[in-house]
Amino acid sequence: MAKKDYTVFMKNAEASVRMEGYTVTPKMRNQCKRVLSGKTTTAECLKQFTAAKAAKMAK
Repeated sequence: MAKKDYTVFMKNAEASVRMEGYTVTPKMRNQCKRVLSGKTTTAECLKQFTAAKAAKMAK
């Protein structure tokens, strides 16, 4: 099976995020690549994000 190239999709998504006034971090790019390659799910990324945010708020 051929490896899919998501470069155009990623660039479009990043442009959309920037238009909303946000910044795309290298960590975000990596998470998107992991989801697109099937190594993880969006739900799992959101769980990690929520846990990290809760830990930060608890400090």
